[in-house]
Amino acid sequence: MELMDIQPAVQRIADAIAAVLKIEVEIANHHFIRVAGTGEQKESVLHKMEGDLVYQSAIRTGQPVIIENPGFEKICERCRFYGNCSETGEICAPITYGDQVLGVIGLLAFNAEQRRRLFENTEGILTFLSKMADLLSSKLHEHDMIQQLTRNSEKMVKVMNLVNEGIIVIDERGSLQEMNLKAEVLLGIENKSSLPLHIRDLFTKLVQESEEVNQTVTLSINKEEKSLYITKQKLSSAGQYSEYLISLQDVNEICNLAEIATEDQRKPFDQIVGVSPQIMEVKEYAFKVSQSNSTVLIQGESGTGKEEFAKAIHNSSMRKEYPFVTVNCGAIPENLLESELFGYEKGAFTGANNKGKPGKFELAHRGSIFLDEIGEMPPFLQVKLLRVLQEREIEHLGGTNSIPVDVRVIAATNKDLQEMVSNGDFREDLYFRLNVIPIIIPPLRSRKEDILALSEHFISTFNNLFQANVLGLGKDVKELILNYPWKGNVRELKNFIEYLFNFITHGWITMEEAEALIYRKLEIKKENIHITAPSFSLAKMEKEMIIKALNYVRHHNLNIEDASDLLGIGRATLFRKINKYQIDT
Repeated sequence: MELMDIQPAVQRIADAIAAVLKIEVEIANHHFIRVAGTGEQKESVLHKMEGDLVYQSAIRTGQPVIIENPGFEKICERCRFYGNCSETGEICAPITYGDQVLGVIGLLAFNAEQRRRLFENTEGILTFLSKMADLLSSKLHEHDMIQQLTRNSEKMVKVMNLVNEGIIVIDERGSLQEMNLKAEVLLGIENKSSLPLHIRDLFTKLVQESEEVNQTVTLSINKEEKSLYITKQKLSSAGQYSEYLISLQDVNEICNLAEIATEDQRKPFDQIVGVSPQIMEVKEYAFKVSQSNSTVLIQGESGTGKEEFAKAIHNSSMRKEYPFVTVNCGAIPENLLESELFGYEKGAFTGANNKGKPGKFELAHRGSIFLDEIGEMPPFLQVKLLRVLQEREIEHLGGTNSIPVDVRVIAATNKDLQEMVSNGDFREDLYFRLNVIPIIIPPLRSRKEDILALSEHFISTFNNLFQANVLGLGKDVKELILNYPWKGNVRELKNFIEYLFNFITHGWITMEEAEALIYRKLEIKKENIHITAPSFSLAKMEKEMIIKALNYVRHHNLNIEDASDLLGIGRATLFRKINKYQIDT
């Protein structure tokens, strides 16, 4: 706040005071620059005042000062005009704003008549000066408010023009108040002071409706049809007419953005190779799961790709910018697993790092932790993991302080945890904490379409890795691998293709060329191979999977409806397919 910001107004007030009191006036700021003045003082306005001890005292103390004998009073002793002052009297009062002194108003008498008027009613003069100081203060406040409003208005215009949707402010008569650049583009408007008549009529009708507006309209804009999504919100009822904010979005832009966002989110699942209905349903189900923060339990045989699904869930989630930390609970010795998961303080055990070490949960903060082979976790650690899932905090080995962690837990197992619970090998409360969202990955032998798709994918991968030129698998080899059980699932198939690439680097892989290699690797005998035309009946495979899911829920005392979650389909769809295939429930 500075008096110089309102200098013209200060000068007008000084002139008015002088005209009323017929006494000379000067007004200075807290830097002792004369902001306004009358008489001879007017000539030195905007110049710095030298050694005015009276004003210094008023500004320092915040109190008025009265000088009846200028040049002879104690406060005048250090003034260069001491004993020879041209003034015959002086009264000054501070100008305050809040608790800050911003300047001073001085009334100066230079002759006997002015001195008489100045001191004939000192109390009245002080009251008058106080009111004038308040007037100046209010002018400053008004100036400050106008400046703030101007800045806010400029900021609002900038914000409105940065928003990627059209914004219009209109009153209930249809009178345009504000419009941003995006609205001009969407509506094809060059003269932003007015709206085309048909658009104005539409918006007027919308604002006059009592209910909320969320609708798509088609407008003719520059002889072209354009679909816009329109919303309405009431801004203000103050004044004679209510004002409304209308937002506009191009429907095509919305669709394109939604498509791009969805495609980008789904990309991690596109990396999981598979064309069978079973794997496509699991991928769709897992994608939906990825959008939440709930704990996931992935179940499936060894080699089915549980870790790939865990990574895809993380990379499709809002946590994708943060760490994905993997812990194989079966590969780390029991005595080290606790410190790996939860970290430790210095000196916690013999051989510990003297600075301590953070655990995997800390490293995964704000991201995801993948606990593979969760069924191998020892009982004493199951208790600690349960506490992490409940309290969302950990405690270092050898420590006493709780450390909050924000981590999504994705667990995986190839064991039947429900059976382990029944046998007392796994905590029931932990099982239910982990099994919030179950995902079951079907084995490769139950989705034969994926065997060939995966084979082609691995051939492409190893062609790049081995700098080879293998064209693909011969028909006879395809028939063999389609009938092979692949107990090791996708992992075994990948190892098989890699094995062949060590001996065959170009052309087609056929039984004529690779028969001995294939029998040796798959540990099968020629006489035991009965190649028959594989069945690709989707209906038959779908029926088999539904029967397996129903048997699973019966065995584990679950409801039939739970099978729909296992299969990744809706409850109504499950019952419709049960009727379709006449499955006994």
